[in-house]
Amino acid sequence: MKGKISRDIFFYMMIISILPIFLIYLLNATLLDSYSLNKKKEELKKISIILTEGDGNLNIPRLKRESNVEVYFLNMEDRYQYRIDDDIRGILDDFDWDNVEIGANFQKVYKKEQGINLLVNMTKITNQMFLVITTPISSVENSVKISREFYYYSFFLVAFLSLLVSYIFSNKVSKPIISLEKNAKDIALLNFDEKVEIKTGNELESLGTSINTMSEKLETAIENLKNANAQLEIDLENEKKLEVMRRSFISSVNHELKTPLAIMRVYAEGLLEGVASDEEIEEYCTTIVEEVENMEKIVKELLYFSEIEAGYKKAEMKSFRIDILTKKILEKYSHDFKEKNLQLNFLMGDLKVNGDIKLIERVLENLCSNAMNYVLENGEIKIEGVPDGDSIKIKILNSGDKIPEDKINDIWKPFFKLDQARTRKYGGTGLGLSIVKKILDIHGSNYGVTNLREGVEFFFTLKRS
Repeated sequence: MKGKISRDIFFYMMIISILPIFLIYLLNATLLDSYSLNKKKEELKKISIILTEGDGNLNIPRLKRESNVEVYFLNMEDRYQYRIDDDIRGILDDFDWDNVEIGANFQKVYKKEQGINLLVNMTKITNQMFLVITTPISSVENSVKISREFYYYSFFLVAFLSLLVSYIFSNKVSKPIISLEKNAKDIALLNFDEKVEIKTGNELESLGTSINTMSEKLETAIENLKNANAQLEIDLENEKKLEVMRRSFISSVNHELKTPLAIMRVYAEGLLEGVASDEEIEEYCTTIVEEVENMEKIVKELLYFSEIEAGYKKAEMKSFRIDILTKKILEKYSHDFKEKNLQLNFLMGDLKVNGDIKLIERVLENLCSNAMNYVLENGEIKIEGVPDGDSIKIKILNSGDKIPEDKINDIWKPFFKLDQARTRKYGGTGLGLSIVKKILDIHGSNYGVTNLREGVEFFFTLKRS
């Protein structure tokens, strides 16, 4: 038996069960003698009434045998002629029968010297006749003794059974309560694995169901709170990263604009101060124009990148031939192929894809431009389109130096260049691959870059049409 509530239920049930039995036993021990004697007196009185008012057909021997009584009809004048106890005769002599009304009844316990006690019932029938009924008290005492013994043994038997039933019942009643208490402790410790299983068909079962429901809702609420906290931490971390990116972006923009402005200023001051010769003047002016075009290009790229970043550029999906679009873009670089003596391997058949043709055109332009900037002279550029499940995979490879492995994830960041000193060796704004990333994210494409033995390969996928 576990738990204080089990002990309490057992204790109270034991008291409730045994206390009435004990009270009955106590009453039996103290009042049964007088109660039995009174009942015997009432019985003798009834017998007296039956004998005095009977119809004459009464079987007196049978009555005497069944009730264990002796019956005497006595004449007052001739009573000494009857064979009755002298003591009873003395009792009769003690009464003044002349002054006793006919029908009067008297009872008395007579204690004989031999130790046999008698209960005597006397009734006056007529002025001369009276009825005497006697019974030994020992019969009453024996009945009382037997009754007491019965109650004595019954008390211990019922007490034992009460203890057993109380033990079983207390365990049965307390078991669901203990289960509820254990489950409540688990909930307090935020352990929601255990569920209450009570099948009593009463309020305890309903309470168990309510606790299970509360546990599930509390578990869901806590899980949602944890998810919200985790998301908040992610948002805060992203916000910190965005702040770092914002500052880096501003710094990069400032640097990218500061460089051409500084060059323009130097050359402009040279022109104003007249330090340049006639031949140098044309060179200075050409340089200034180139830097203005470079700044214009940076500003346009910034605006385009901002529009994509803000979500203003929406993809208008439609089917188109990506092989034709790629050939169109490559025609712009025909002069560069000849100048660098590059070999072009174009391995694309008739490939129809779904996407925004203007945005994908920008992707191809930026990737081709990137390949042209980093390919070595007398090198190779290979453009290939291959099936990839329900998509088409476009691969653009240029021979040349590989990207350091620790820099591969950084190339998609705005204004990132492999030359951290921001040299102007390869040209470009540093926004091309960032724009590619944003456009391909809009299309839900897979994309990436891989270092191969031949060089560096960029790839992306588009859904087949």
